[in-house]
Amino acid sequence: MPDIFTRFFFFICCLTLSTSSVGQEADTAQLLFSDNNKSIFQIRVMDNAANNKASTGTGFVLVQEGPTDLIATNYHVIASAIDAPENYRVEVLLENEEPMLARIVNVDVVNDLALLQIEKTGAKGLPIAEVAPKKGDTVYSIGFPFDLGITVISGTYNGLAPHSVNERVHFSGSLNPGMSGGPAFNANGEIIGVNVSTAGNQLSFLVPVESLSKLLASEPLESVEELSVRLVKQLHGNGGRLVSQLMGGDWGTVALGKAHALGEVTEFLRCWGNSKNTDDETDQQPYFATRSCQTDHNIFINNSLTTGKIELQFYWIEAEELNPIRFYSHYQRVFSAYYPANQGTEKDLTSWLCEENFVQVSSEKEGLTKSVFCVRSYKKFAGIFDVFYLQGSLDRNTEAYVTHFTMAGVPMKETLDFTEKFMRSAL
Repeated sequence: MPDIFTRFFFFICCLTLSTSSVGQEADTAQLLFSDNNKSIFQIRVMDNAANNKASTGTGFVLVQEGPTDLIATNYHVIASAIDAPENYRVEVLLENEEPMLARIVNVDVVNDLALLQIEKTGAKGLPIAEVAPKKGDTVYSIGFPFDLGITVISGTYNGLAPHSVNERVHFSGSLNPGMSGGPAFNANGEIIGVNVSTAGNQLSFLVPVESLSKLLASEPLESVEELSVRLVKQLHGNGGRLVSQLMGGDWGTVALGKAHALGEVTEFLRCWGNSKNTDDETDQQPYFATRSCQTDHNIFINNSLTTGKIELQFYWIEAEELNPIRFYSHYQRVFSAYYPANQGTEKDLTSWLCEENFVQVSSEKEGLTKSVFCVRSYKKFAGIFDVFYLQGSLDRNTEAYVTHFTMAGVPMKETLDFTEKFMRSAL
C-alpha cells in the first residue's frame, strides 16, 4: 500500500506542476495581448472595382516617425497590390473598424517581408528582441485568423529550421490563414519573429526577427517605379547565391541502380528515394530506382507565380523482360513526365525556348544521350529566368538513366556554368 500512496502523491505533484505551468502561460498570453493588441492591425488588400477585401493578413507597428507609423507584415499579404496597383489598394483596419490607406515603403520578397506607412495612430511601436529565445521556450503569436478577430497562439520555439533555403524559425503552434504578418513575442513582450506559414499539425514557421531588422535598416523606396528594380535585385541576388552554393558544394555521388546520382550537394537540398521491389516475379512493370533532391519552399511573387525553387531528379529504369520497342515506349512516357518545379502563367513568364541535342558523354561505345535545355524569362523582372534541363541515355535496349533539374528565378550566366557541371557529373 505505501507504494500506491507514493505513486498517487507523485501523480498529484506532477499534475499540480503541469496545471501551474499552463496557468503561467495563460497569464503571460493575457498580459502580452493587453499590452500590445492596440499596435496590431488587420491588413486588407482591397479590390478597387468591387470596393471589397480580396485578401487579409496581419501587421504591427514598429517605428513611429513624425506624423506616420511604420507597419511590418508579409510580402505575400500585400503582393496583389504590388503586382497590380491599378486594381488593388492596401488598407489597415484600425481598432474602431475604420480603414486607413497604407503606402508600401519597403519589401524583402526573398524573406517574405514588407513595410507599410500610415498616418500616426497613437499606437506604440513594438520592441524587437536582441537575443533569440532558447529552444523549448514558449513564444506567443498574435494575428487575425480567418477574419475572426485578434487571437493569441502559444507554442514552442524550436530554433531555425535546418536545411532551409531561406531562414525560418520552427514554431510549434497553430498559425492559421489571416495571421500572416503578425508578430511573435517572447515572454518579455519582445518580437522574435513574424508569422509566415504553416504546414498543419502544430507545425508553423516564422521569419526570424534578424531579417526584419535588416529590412528596417535598408533604404526605403522613393517611388513605385523603384519597387520593380528592388525586386529584380533581390531575386537576382537570391538566385545567384543558390547557384553559387550549389557550384561550391559536395558533388559526390551515390549508387542508383547501375548508375550514380548526386548526393545532397548543399545543406539546403534534401533528397529522398524510391524503388520498385524486384522480388515479385508476377509484376511485369519495369524495375526502377529514383532520387529527388529539392529546396523546401518557393518564393511567393503573386497568386499565379512562385519562384526560387530548385530540384534535381535522377531515374534509373531497366526491364529485361520487355522487348526493345515496348521498353522504349515506356521510357518515352517516363522522359516526357518531367515538368518545372514552380508555377507560373503567360501573364508573368514568356514561353519556353528549348533546344535538343544528342551528346556523346564518353569515348566508349556506350554514352550517347539526348539532352533538352529550356529557358523562359520573367516579363516584369529583367535578367531572371526559369531553366529546365532533361537528359536521358539512348544506347541500351532495356536500360535507361534519366537526369533532370529545374531552377526557378536564377541568373543565366551562373546557371549555364551549373548546367555544364551537372551534365558531366550526373552520368
